Amino acid sequence: MNKVIFIAADPKHRGFMAAQFEYTTQHGGMNKAQLNIDHEINKGNVALAVWYNGKSHPFMSSMNTGQIYIRGHGMPGFVSIEMARGGERIHYTDVVDRMIKSGLKKAFGGDIKCYNCHSAENGVPGDDPEIEDGTPFAQYIADELYNRGYKSCRIFGYTDAIDSNPKSAASVAMPGEVLHKYRRGKGGAGNYGRASSGRVEFVGRPKPAKPKKPNIFQQLWKHLSK
Repeated sequence: MNKVIFIAADPKHRGFMAAQFEYTTQHGGMNKAQLNIDHEINKGNVALAVWYNGKSHPFMSSMNTGQIYIRGHGMPGFVSIEMARGGERIHYTDVVDRMIKSGLKKAFGGDIKCYNCHSAENGVPGDDPEIEDGTPFAQYIADELYNRGYKSCRIFGYTDAIDSNPKSAASVAMPGEVLHKYRRGKGGAGNYGRASSGRVEFVGRPKPAKPKKPNIFQQLWKHLSK
């Protein structure tokens, strides 16, 4: 299966270095993208990272099926994701814009996974400026794609905090243990099961029809006809 780790960071943004630190080895970074790619390759999948740069990526534009993982840090009900700690914060409409510019085509019939902590969870309006009506981030993405004509793909979000890359079930790996991504508690503590156990599908919803503005000439004629 073809898999893409999509990193929506704008290379022109002042916080781009933070994204590089998180997903590559640059600046002594954590290399999270390659850790995930290696894990997928070991499972027999074809995987690579696609970084937004304003141009269509040949691999992503060739995909009719497969899986696309949107990366970034999330919180319940936020309208945006943070690309890296202290880095760029990206509104869901911009995330969709950047996926499309990177080659996502309307014929894509695979899965788009909002692989962000709490992306399947509602927020409480008023708790944070990034919360509007409390809709889960993955639902925002599903709605935005649907209303732009992307109706063949499936959209998923995740509950709880989720591991950025494959890790051991506990804080210390057991000898010979196969690493996986897990759901965690506050601060990454505990283990609530595999990340996939908290995966939720979201179906895109059409935008509510705007009420028609009254026609002033029809109103005038109606008034004169009385």
